[in-house]
Amino acid sequence: MSEAILSLSGVRVAYGRIEAVRGVDLTVGRGAFVGVIGSNGAGKTSLMRAISGVLRPAGGTISFDGADVTGQKSHQMVARGLAMVPEGRMVFADQSVRDNLVLGAYSRIGKDDAGIAADIDKVLGLFPRLSERIDQLAGTLSGGEQQMLAIARGLVSRPKLLVIDELSLGLAPKILDLLFPVLTALNKEGLSILLVEQMASYALAVTERTYVMENGRVILDGPSAQVAADPRVLDAYLGRRGAA
Repeated sequence: MSEAILSLSGVRVAYGRIEAVRGVDLTVGRGAFVGVIGSNGAGKTSLMRAISGVLRPAGGTISFDGADVTGQKSHQMVARGLAMVPEGRMVFADQSVRDNLVLGAYSRIGKDDAGIAADIDKVLGLFPRLSERIDQLAGTLSGGEQQMLAIARGLVSRPKLLVIDELSLGLAPKILDLLFPVLTALNKEGLSILLVEQMASYALAVTERTYVMENGRVILDGPSAQVAADPRVLDAYLGRRGAA
């Protein structure tokens, strides 16, 4: 495995007495495309919130880009190079597509406006639909377009690691067929990606390594092709497709 951009050791997340994440170890190599799959309530989103600084871990350590970042806030993680595409997109509905993209680079506003403009042009090239709707309010976009915007907004922050929580939530397969090739291309360009996904078949097809979570713990991890062939994954997530 390549040098780690992200490394978790024994990470726990608790809501009062309820422990949602129970001692998770996870590694994302620099330039890797890693997936986390699991059913609703497995602890995936809580883990991503801890990684991105939205929640403070109840235990364990988080290292990012060679530094211990355990307990750092989300704005500090963004400044370090981690961009989070949250579950449910969370675009600024009353702002235009253009304004949402500019806000993705908020720390550089007034300091690097030419660079921000260049970054926006680049992401609009990745998502031509956004270019067509650049002055439209984000809240009036379709679900798929909002997901494109959420990803593009994260990319404008120039991340070293892009974390995407539940990419497929509420989206039609034809939209996913547009989004996944973009992510694959970005990863081939060197961007590290951590993808949390309920639709295991999509995640296993594009990632190189996958972690399977259940009841707050990682129950299985390894190369995605190997994980996809595991009987537990075939039964629980793939309906035994390809079992023969």
